[in-house]
Amino acid sequence: MKRLLFILLFFTTVSFAAVEVPNFSFVGKEVSSFDVKPSFTSIEINFSDVSQFNSYLQSAKIKIEEPEKKEFKAKEPGNIYSSKFGTALSAIFVGEKAYRNYLLKNFLKGDYINVIENYKKYYEKLKDEEIKDEVDFIYAVSLFKANFKSEAFEKLNKIIYSENIFRDSALDFYFDVLYGIDNKKLINIYQSIDYKTPYSTYVYLSILKQNKKYDEILKFISEKQLTYSFIKDFYVLSLYFKGDFEKIISIQDVSDVVLPFVVDAKISLNELSGIQDEINKIGDEYTKRYFFAKLKILDDVVDKKLFSNFKDIDKLSLMLFYISKWFPEINVEILKSLDFYDNKLNDYKNFYLGIYYLENREYEKTSYYLNKIIFNDKLYKEALFYRGIAEVYDSPEMAEKLLIDYINNSFDEAKVDVARFVVAQIRLLNDRVDDAFLIVADCSSNLCKRIKGEVFFKKGKFKEVLGITEGIKSDRVYFLRAAAYYNLKIYDEAYNELQKVSNVSKEVDYLKMLLSFKNDKIKNAINIMKKYKNDEKFIKEGVKYLFLAGDYNDTLYFINKSGLEDDYLTLIKAKALYSLKRYDEAEKHFQELLDKKKYLFDTIFGLISIKKEKNEKNFINNIFEITSKLSFKNKDFVILQLTKIAYENQDKESYMKLINYFFKNFPKSKYKKDAYILRGNFYKSNKMYQECIYDANAALAISKDYEALFLKAECTKNIDVKKAYPLFKELVQEKSGYEFLSKKELIFISDNSSEVLNYALYFKDKNMEIYLAGIERYLNFQSNFSDEVYQYVEELLNSGDEKFIPAGLYFKGKYLFEKKEYMYALKHFLKVYYLFKDSDYVKRSLVEAKKCYELLNKKNEAEKIEKILKKLEG
Repeated sequence: MKRLLFILLFFTTVSFAAVEVPNFSFVGKEVSSFDVKPSFTSIEINFSDVSQFNSYLQSAKIKIEEPEKKEFKAKEPGNIYSSKFGTALSAIFVGEKAYRNYLLKNFLKGDYINVIENYKKYYEKLKDEEIKDEVDFIYAVSLFKANFKSEAFEKLNKIIYSENIFRDSALDFYFDVLYGIDNKKLINIYQSIDYKTPYSTYVYLSILKQNKKYDEILKFISEKQLTYSFIKDFYVLSLYFKGDFEKIISIQDVSDVVLPFVVDAKISLNELSGIQDEINKIGDEYTKRYFFAKLKILDDVVDKKLFSNFKDIDKLSLMLFYISKWFPEINVEILKSLDFYDNKLNDYKNFYLGIYYLENREYEKTSYYLNKIIFNDKLYKEALFYRGIAEVYDSPEMAEKLLIDYINNSFDEAKVDVARFVVAQIRLLNDRVDDAFLIVADCSSNLCKRIKGEVFFKKGKFKEVLGITEGIKSDRVYFLRAAAYYNLKIYDEAYNELQKVSNVSKEVDYLKMLLSFKNDKIKNAINIMKKYKNDEKFIKEGVKYLFLAGDYNDTLYFINKSGLEDDYLTLIKAKALYSLKRYDEAEKHFQELLDKKKYLFDTIFGLISIKKEKNEKNFINNIFEITSKLSFKNKDFVILQLTKIAYENQDKESYMKLINYFFKNFPKSKYKKDAYILRGNFYKSNKMYQECIYDANAALAISKDYEALFLKAECTKNIDVKKAYPLFKELVQEKSGYEFLSKKELIFISDNSSEVLNYALYFKDKNMEIYLAGIERYLNFQSNFSDEVYQYVEELLNSGDEKFIPAGLYFKGKYLFEKKEYMYALKHFLKVYYLFKDSDYVKRSLVEAKKCYELLNKKNEAEKIEKILKKLEG
């Protein structure tokens, strides 16, 4: 029996020092990723313009100081009249602006309660929309000033989202009082309104700056194209914190506020033309000194004094700048000498000292400094990576632990991929294939792809091997791809990959031999086998293919030539001898294996086959006696095969012994269902139909099986035809493989004439005898014979088969009788009697003949027919 062959790859044993750590930059990314910003970056951008609200206040004061002449100057509009008559006059002489001015005066005096109390009193009298808008606005502000903040915000919200002409002032007031209190609400409002003011824009950008949302600031500035004076400051600041120094240095005429950002960008990019003049423009002397220190670092004029007299944060910034520019050619003693008042900042110094020693392969010192990092969580997590790399060469177990910890806590995909690659190598070298696969699952580098290729191959995922190693050049990858193609049975591509291998190894020859067999190039394979004629791996695999190819003589040649004492080769030799019909020699080798209790399943099967070929008697019992004393895999299958042979040979005694042995000794056998079916067939052949049904049901209880269902239907038919009908019907409808047999059965048990005809027609071009029998049964259902039905009568008559001609004569007589052609009908009925005396249709034909004579008024002939019928019944 052929089995799926997987090529096993043989890896040479290597020490842990062979773990490959790819080259990468230790420094640049770390410096830029740490959130260490010098003190000059802690600035606030100021709003130098006047907000819409303050502008309104200024204009309101002017408005009150110079009222129109027609407006009353009374303390309260209309109060010179106290009667109903007076109130009426007030409606005539007091203008709407007077109401507004009255409320506005109190608002400007800070008498917010008065404004609130008189708002409703006067608001209803106002008709002018502009005045109503202004009164609404000062009422909302008064509510806030009087500490009715909930009502105030509700009113202000309505104004902001309305067409109120004072909504700009309301918006700026709202942003002024809520800034720093509910910034999230201000963001939502600003993004939801379709108009902007300079002050609300300033507040909006300030909130984004506080939240370090520099991308959003840059996107806003790009989309809105606003020209407010503060926009450029936010733009420069955001570019700086995004690290986009190239854009910063191209900006002209920046304010003094962001000038240090431009200077720092130019120094970082080494754009030093005129840089000293720009530094001197900076007003703060401390900041100037900081930038001049940076210029010295660029010139590599660095000593311990350079870092003195700076705040901790600026000293740290200068240290990182020095490392980023000169690593690994740094003065490590200067780095060691740096000290910070804030001990937490020493973590940065220890981090880079550790990396410095890692770069110089001083792994013990690397671990010493990196292990000193205790305060800064981000530095600690980054150090895990470098600690892991350092431990690879001394303690791979510790390296794996540290790198796994790093992988689980880092978002740096580049270093995570490297960490996974290193860990995967450690695991592969320890044969932890599944673990290796898991760790590189998300890694996309070529090195990781190589590991994935190895892992996928070991896991039998050959298509994935090809996909992941596409385009990677190396002998190892070529061989791996060839092996994958081989297992996918794409042999031409496998051969093409092997042709790319520059250094041909033993493994390459082995695969070439297998490919030669697969491509039917037996001679090529034999040539390779001759090269390795004493190599067990080549010979064992080679003779197996020679045997499968039917080349039994070469199979025997290489086994004998190898001189190898191997049980597997003995088995192949025995099988080859059997195939050459050299049964006595084959039996000798099978017996040899049986004595050694090796390959018992194949050996016993071989002996069974030889005994059958030699027509030996009683071999079933002999084999059973041997087998029953042994224990081996698939013993139950061997016993079942012996049982089948006994059943086929009608050896009832042996059959009963074997089937009982099977059920007693293998109650959980996976072949139990087959055993039930076999025993069911035995019961059927011995007309024990109820027992047959029990076994068929037992087989069906294990799992659905159409053979068992057909067996049940056959046995049921012999007990109750009606119960058998749905079983045969199910076999027809479910495409069981038993459609042919089931349709045949249904022809003879169905009570539906159309169904009988339908199944009969199925056999017309498959089995004429079944077809005619079906037609005959169909005609027996008919009480009337139309021309459509009559066509089938003709088929019976024209069949030439004496089994069906009597039926054809009878049914043609019935057809003519219906046509009232009694004389012609009579002739057909009488032909049945005279020509086919043993037919089942004789009596039926005589009954119909008697009717014809009676209708033809031939009483004497009718009476003669009656006498014949009585004699037949007698």
